Amino acid sequence: MRLILASASSARRELLRSAGFDFDVVAARVRELRGRCRPLCGTVLENARRKAAAVARRHRGRWVLAADTMIEFEGRLYGKPSGRGDGIGLLARMAGKTHTLATGIVLCRDRRAIERVVESRVTLRPLGRREIARIVRTPERFAGGYAVVGKDDPLVERIEGSFTNVVGLPMEVVAPLLEKRLRTQ
Repeated sequence: MRLILASASSARRELLRSAGFDFDVVAARVRELRGRCRPLCGTVLENARRKAAAVARRHRGRWVLAADTMIEFEGRLYGKPSGRGDGIGLLARMAGKTHTLATGIVLCRDRRAIERVVESRVTLRPLGRREIARIVRTPERFAGGYAVVGKDDPLVERIEGSFTNVVGLPMEVVAPLLEKRLRTQ
């Protein structure tokens, strides 16, 4: 029985494929929390729970992996910007500064759920708005308005914590969870 990834994220699909997992993609269409007053870790975990539950209801007996990523910067939470301009504006405000990125993960099957939250701290390079606009050309929207493309990403100066978390899914946490559950089916 194959895993279901409850996400339309190409980065998450690629990370799972690279780790050798077989899976089906069923994007969860749920209303996500975006409250400014909520704690980061609680918000991403609740969003991942909602996604997992929505997909698991339609696929009884299968393992479903859902995730949600957001950032916290200067006391506010940010998910995916509404458009390229909003994303570039946010990146310009964060340039040269550090923010926290968190991913909530839920792996569930029927009534059983395993939940984790992984945080990383990301410092962006001190770039100007024009430089950022030249770098950010991706049509897919990502938390905080950026997607890390490699260890020498032109936007990112330093990552403290999980690199794959910043890419889209903390594989050092996810892979062992999946290996243990998928092997014992």
